Parts: sequence; structure tokens; C-alpha cells
Amino acid sequence: ILAQALRLGPAPARSRAPPVAGMILLDPKIRDYVLLPIFLVVTLVSAMRSNLTTIFKSDTKVDLKDVKTNNMLSRCRSLRQNAHILSEKSFRCRKAYFVKKNEGVLVKSPPKAKDPMEALGSGGDPMMMMGMMKNQMMFIVSQGVLAYWVSHFFSGFLVAKTPFPLTFQFKSMMQRGVEVQALEPGYVSSMCWFMFVMMSSYSLISLVQSFINKTDASEEENPMMAMMGAMPGGGGMPGGGPDPAKAYKTEQESLEVIQHEFLLEHAETELWRKWRAERSS
Repeated sequence: ILAQALRLGPAPARSRAPPVAGMILLDPKIRDYVLLPIFLVVTLVSAMRSNLTTIFKSDTKVDLKDVKTNNMLSRCRSLRQNAHILSEKSFRCRKAYFVKKNEGVLVKSPPKAKDPMEALGSGGDPMMMMGMMKNQMMFIVSQGVLAYWVSHFFSGFLVAKTPFPLTFQFKSMMQRGVEVQALEPGYVSSMCWFMFVMMSSYSLISLVQSFINKTDASEEENPMMAMMGAMPGGGGMPGGGPDPAKAYKTEQESLEVIQHEFLLEHAETELWRKWRAERSS
């Protein structure tokens, strides 16, 4: 198959570059019958899998206490990061709401620390585990069929060449399925092209969906995330994650020691000086 797919010989007459001895010229039919079909089929299957994952996605159980805790921590971080655009009075009011003695939200009602053993005994959300299994099964079946299709029909083909030279350390990765020792590492085999399209198809689909739906795609349809069996909000051990009580304490200490400086404190004076300088000049 490799002998039929490759054409040895000098460069075409229309090329301005001089022919290179021993250079392998890829047949243009490889682009039409190997490279483009693999790209189109893998991309369409990835898009179909993304839509099926969205259709069969089950609603995860949301803990209102955790949501309230995360929102409170986000507000604290936002206050610390954007304190310079607030006036002194506004910043002090917001700071008092969070860290005022015996009345601040972070001081008065901090969340209780989670018991790791209790969380481990309760286990995870069964609906979340079921959704994870469905995503994994869908990914394994679809990628297994595509890998068999590529290896059966397009085994031994070289479909492209990198525009820059590569070292021989990349040879086993770029030319998987083509056992030619004297071949340059820059040539890309059909199996390597399939793996590249498979891993980059999610980004292409997300870009198209962002233009159509004006929203960002979820990470659930990402093939790499499905391969690792990860889902948003899941994938770790039950009861894992940061301790909310310690997070409250850390945010409280950070707000107490922050040095506030209003960015527009002397804006009128600076504007007046700039106006006087322009007028005098």
C-alpha cells in the first residue's frame, strides 16, 4: 500500500525549487481519498457525539449550601481584586459587611468543616456517576469504530509533511503504522493524522458552536475529558476539595490586611494640571 500511495521522482516542472535527491512526493489523490475523508468523518462523528451528550445529559444534584458558600467567596475575591476602583467610603462599607467584628458574614456564620469520613460513607451522586459512565461508553465505542476504520482502510498511508524539520524522537509518534526506518520524521501517517483530528475536533466544534449559539461549549464533550472520565463537579473522591471553613478564614484575613488605595483619588488635580500644561504650551 505504501508503494502505491507514494510516488518517487523529481519535482514537477512547474515548481521553481530545484528537485531534491531522494525526496518523496505525495500523490495528490491521497489528499482527496485519505486526508480529507478522515478529517470529515472524525469531525462529524465528534459533532454527533457532542450533540448526543447534550441531549442525554442528566441534571446534577446541586447543594444550595455549597452554592451559597462559593458565591460568598467569589464576592470576597472580587472585592479584593477591584478595590482600587472603589472610593474609600464604598470600600469600607463592603469590607464591614464581610469582616466586621461579630457582625460580618465571614465572621458571624462561617460554614462548618466537612467530615471526610461522613462524606466518604455517603458516596457520590448516582446520577452523576451514571452520566459519567454514559459519556465514557459513548466515547469508547465511537473512537473504537473510527480507529478500526482508519487502520483497516488507510493503514500505511503518508498523508502530509510538516513544514519544519523534526528530530527522530518524533518518528514513532508521527509515523505510527508506517515501518520505514530511512523515512524522514516530518512525514505524517494516517493514524497520526487521525489522532490529531480526534484531539483537536472538540476545539473546532466549540468554535463553530460559539458563533451559532453565542455560548461557550461545555467541557463534557471534550474527548480528552471523556477519556479521563472527568465531569464538571465530579471525578474526584467524595468529600474532596477545599475546606469551606478554612477558605472563609483565609478570605477574612486577606480583607483585613488589604491596603486600599482609590485609583481616582486625585483625578481632578491631575486633570487640572494636564489642562494647565496643555494651555501653557
